[in-house]
Amino acid sequence: MNSDWDLAVVGAGVAGLTAARVAAEAGLRVVAYDRMTPGGQLVNLTTLHDVPEPGEVTSSAGLLGRLVAEAEAAGVTMSFAEVTRVRAGAAPRLETSEGEVGARAVVVATGLTAGRLGLPGEELLVGRGISTCAGCDGPLFRGRAVAVVGDDDWTAEEALELAEVATAVTVLVPGQPRWSGERVGRLAASARVEVLTGATVTALRGEGVLSGVVVATAGSERELAVDGLFPYVGRRGPGALVDGLPTDEAGRLRTEGGVRTAVPTVFVAGDARSAATGSVPSAGADGEAAGAAAVAMLRPAGGPGLRIVDPTFGVQPADSAAEAQAGGTADWSEVALFSNSKPNATELLRGVGERLQEHWELPELGFASKPNASAAADKDVIDWLSQRYKMVLVAVGD
Repeated sequence: MNSDWDLAVVGAGVAGLTAARVAAEAGLRVVAYDRMTPGGQLVNLTTLHDVPEPGEVTSSAGLLGRLVAEAEAAGVTMSFAEVTRVRAGAAPRLETSEGEVGARAVVVATGLTAGRLGLPGEELLVGRGISTCAGCDGPLFRGRAVAVVGDDDWTAEEALELAEVATAVTVLVPGQPRWSGERVGRLAASARVEVLTGATVTALRGEGVLSGVVVATAGSERELAVDGLFPYVGRRGPGALVDGLPTDEAGRLRTEGGVRTAVPTVFVAGDARSAATGSVPSAGADGEAAGAAAVAMLRPAGGPGLRIVDPTFGVQPADSAAEAQAGGTADWSEVALFSNSKPNATELLRGVGERLQEHWELPELGFASKPNASAAADKDVIDWLSQRYKMVLVAVGD
């Protein structure tokens, strides 16, 4: 079962970076994809409230920098190729802008798509008054009136950020708001923010550039003159990206407990998961769980014996010709043995390995060797061993 990576993480926001770091720290070969830049929604905010704990405030840039640094230090490879399709299965495949990639497991942490109202002429006004990033485009509306549409904590944060530059921010809530009590207080304290509940945008105004919206409330309609509109409704999950997995009505991936999907090799974390709460702490917790679940699934099952490891693609599948040797067990992601295929060298190496197994109480021990004693060692194999395992013992004598 040849794979380019042990784990491919699609999306490099809080959930994706955390999952990638956890798996890489366990010794897996991990790549994290993000077509633009790591960070996900963090790049759209300057300040995070209730992070890491309720009542605390954190710099978004500081948190993002830490997550990226920790992932890269653990050995995660960052890729800016765009993943256009994930084919779930026993051997997942990813279609990317740089070609097809194989992985032994996948964590989907894409978050949600940009908000959309689904109104005629909307796409023509994107970038011409309609935006979904207050941190990016908010300064363009300095001294002007804007509207924000949505009902969750993200909507509230965007409205509060816009209130720092806009003269007036009208928050249009289709039903009732779902934001926290802390955000209720902050919105109420801002003289520039007005919240309208039960409000639906039914039409857009403007020729080439947005000039206003039509808002329906309690059986009546009125026009609201605004230069900017920030919709956070109609966001979709990655259901269209991933083949063969059940989704909810918003296209988010359904799980069978925690972060596990119906396909054992595919996990989901963060806002891409059905029933996710959408907070930064919960995204981090999802990432921890997804990374740990991927490691547990990819590591060989416990039990006595020494499994032979293919040093290019990881542990061979159970139905392969993988040899089981007598002896203790040790963690194949911690320690590996490499022999030049000479019988005496191999015997010596395995003897040392058994002592290490017993001393460190490791669950399994990896082993690889050259095809024959006279052949040169493959450079890629040596490089891979040195990067993957925390310790590699080498025997080259007769």
